[in-house]
Amino acid sequence: MVKIRDDLPRGADGCPDAQAWLAKLGAGRRPLAAALDLIDDAALKGHGLDVAHMLLQLEMDTDAVAAGLLYEAAHVGAVAPAAVSERIGADVAALLEALLRVGRADAYELSDAPLLHGAGSQVENIRHLLAALIDDPRVAVIKLAERVVALRAAKDAPPPTRERVAAEALRVFAPLAGRLGIGQLKWPLEDLAFRYLRPDDYQRVAASLDARREEREEQVREAVAELRARLGSAGIDAQVVGRAKHLYSIWRKMRRKGIDVSEVYDVQAVRVVVRRPPECYATLGVVHTAWPHIPREFDDYIANPKDNGYRSIHTAVIGPAGKVLEVQIRTQEMDKESELGVCAHWGYKDRDGGSLRSRKMQWLAQLLEWHDDTQHPLDDAQHPLDDEGDVEHMAGRIYVATPQGHVIDMAEGATPLDFAYRIHTEVGHRCVGARVDGREAPLNTTLLTGQTVEVLTGAAEAPRREWLNRDAGFVKTARARSKIQAWLREQLAESNVKAGEALLEDTFKRLDLSADLDVLARDAGFGGRDEMLTAVGIGDCHVIDLLRWVGAKPPAAEQLSLLPQNAAPALSVQGISVSGRNRPGLLRDVSSVLAGMGIDVASAAAKLIEPGDRANIDLEVRVADVLQLALVIDRIRRVPSVADVRRA
Repeated sequence: MVKIRDDLPRGADGCPDAQAWLAKLGAGRRPLAAALDLIDDAALKGHGLDVAHMLLQLEMDTDAVAAGLLYEAAHVGAVAPAAVSERIGADVAALLEALLRVGRADAYELSDAPLLHGAGSQVENIRHLLAALIDDPRVAVIKLAERVVALRAAKDAPPPTRERVAAEALRVFAPLAGRLGIGQLKWPLEDLAFRYLRPDDYQRVAASLDARREEREEQVREAVAELRARLGSAGIDAQVVGRAKHLYSIWRKMRRKGIDVSEVYDVQAVRVVVRRPPECYATLGVVHTAWPHIPREFDDYIANPKDNGYRSIHTAVIGPAGKVLEVQIRTQEMDKESELGVCAHWGYKDRDGGSLRSRKMQWLAQLLEWHDDTQHPLDDAQHPLDDEGDVEHMAGRIYVATPQGHVIDMAEGATPLDFAYRIHTEVGHRCVGARVDGREAPLNTTLLTGQTVEVLTGAAEAPRREWLNRDAGFVKTARARSKIQAWLREQLAESNVKAGEALLEDTFKRLDLSADLDVLARDAGFGGRDEMLTAVGIGDCHVIDLLRWVGAKPPAAEQLSLLPQNAAPALSVQGISVSGRNRPGLLRDVSSVLAGMGIDVASAAAKLIEPGDRANIDLEVRVADVLQLALVIDRIRRVPSVADVRRA
């Protein structure tokens, strides 16, 4: 693993010096040199070097550093993951591809759109989408480092761009860094975003601190010297240093408590680093003996660590010259963790050489719990960055985006048609197709987190009754189903009756059945034939439900008309005829459907019909009853290029 602590070497023009940087690396230089060779553009190379150097300071492994070096170039299409795989290695290419998926978040719209009925916080959705896309902690760390570099570079960007990048950093990426406990990334993200979004407040806090800087630094030096002497007398070997407080955290405390900067307890602060946890508490005793402590300003995060694993003792005392002084006490290991977070103890191989998959899964589960450290009080109309309360766990949810970059959370298993109704009822009613990630996709496609969905609409509202067929899988959400049914109920009663009758007749023909609809309606519990047909027509009752009901008990005399001629209620081997457009893999796809249903195939034969663009497949399958036969026929009908399926 490459480690380096020096500043990034730069030339006379201020740009990073790639060759000087490489010369310092020693072990691990070769893959990074190869990565630099793939980047032609000087600006992209400079951006990549800034990211890579930051990752080295975080003690990331060489693969992660190489991916960070290449990310910006890959993001703009100047470097292809395939070339990275060939020149550097598959592991770096895989990291790069994961970063490109996560990088979509940079284009997502942060403002909440009121037209999205029932939509939760847009920021919350983006956070959860990021968490769902990250399957390796290194991906999160690389992305955060890249955002720090991008935020620094934004100082020269036009104000709208600079503010957008800053808002994104404060609302999405700084909380992620906080959840990972990486102070070295969280603090610059917050302070730079604060500077761009609230320049007047930033300058006011900074000026107030600068006005008393020499006095404050002298008081801290006195406190450090006195504390070192007292700890030495107590036999405690410790490092004692002054600690700079970050401007954003000072301002947050001022806002939260309604106080002036002079009243913020931890503007003056020292940190004590010892070897072992017992020495932390011994040091606490020395501190409280030396100076009066402020009881309400004490936190023991060693006994009760923060959610992100942060451990330390915090106390505030009346220090030298009667000024309030914050003291942080921790071990060397805790200090490293507070700076580097997961980077401090996350190897990518266990000591015994085994996989870290289970630990990664545990890490991801913790990552999804965004607690109080996600709240940021930049809450005016220009910068609505106040996210109150905990967010929901994303289990059972997916996060997909509109072409405009608005992220929407939906139930797992949702389809483009569900997405259309999630946007707006009228959009769903007028939906005629969809594109997923720029490609046309069937309306019953199962959506995945991170995809972008575009709904294609027609001029008129025309929901299809087929959308309500559960086995067709067009809608999975109750919202979409209820909206379709509501639209159908508003149609003329006669049309619903006819539609229900047509659906029943089509199903019975495919199954080679006949039925007395009056008897079926009575036995199924309807008030009459038209009531049953209306229920089928508007989707309150499905044809398959009636077959399911018939199979639920031994058939009465009237019900025998629903069964094939001369057949017993329990079927055995049944013939099925499939016809459609000939294509490679058609028989394989039909067989896969049957295998997925656990259906035993007694025989199968396929033949071409002249002039050769049509095909017939004759099957013999073992089924338990009419219901299972109907399900088999319905599933095969959904196979692409199949035109017709019926009982032979």
